[in-house]
Amino acid sequence: MSLENSLSPLATPTFPVAMHSGQWDRDSFWTFADAAKEATEALAAQKMKALENMPVDALREFCTQYRFFTIEYISDLALLLAKLPFGGLRSLLSQILSEELGEGDASRAHPEIYDRFLLSIGVPRERLDRALPENRRILGALTQEMNQREPAFGVGLRGMGGECLCQTYLSVMFEHLRVHPYMRENEHLIDWEFWTIHTGEEDIVHGELTRAAIDRYIQDEPGALPELAQGYERSITAWNRFWQNIFDYCAPQRSAVS
Repeated sequence: MSLENSLSPLATPTFPVAMHSGQWDRDSFWTFADAAKEATEALAAQKMKALENMPVDALREFCTQYRFFTIEYISDLALLLAKLPFGGLRSLLSQILSEELGEGDASRAHPEIYDRFLLSIGVPRERLDRALPENRRILGALTQEMNQREPAFGVGLRGMGGECLCQTYLSVMFEHLRVHPYMRENEHLIDWEFWTIHTGEEDIVHGELTRAAIDRYIQDEPGALPELAQGYERSITAWNRFWQNIFDYCAPQRSAVS
């Protein structure tokens, strides 16, 4: 199955590399991963332009919906850690998980930091738990697959998908979010810490370290490549659908032409 064929027409970027299970080697996998990341970045750039002129209430809802990815990512990463063998990748992902949870300080957990951003842009606290039902189903399905599939699938699904693709989307989102008139007018009142962490040097370093650790994992276990590639493909499909659902809800007219 090609990656392009696995995606919804609404969410399908043009990927130049097709996937064929069982025919992977290390070089072809990274060629595909690089192409997929580049295509994801282009797709995100196209869609996130809508943020610049979105009504303020829709913008608040848009930002709120991302909250649920951050929460479920942490739980899925913990599941992945439980399944991985001892080694460099497990050690690195455990460090990332600790940082996501605030390294012993609950107030420093990244979902808490993101909630402070949401509150600072005017999202009422009682609306923080209102996730789109379809996105809850997407996230729940990923957790179920994480439980049922091999560890290599989980590495592609959450190890690469959560850390590498997430950073790509967030960087583009922040680029367009910060030029919104409401954000510019209230810049001094907004808690930007989450964005400083996730669109700055720290997250870039995380992405580079994750890639290097996965590359070593592939070298140690070359037989894991097909599962790893399937997990990454699944991650891209789910991630694009997750965002498309948010656009359909918050900016339906704009998403209809994207």
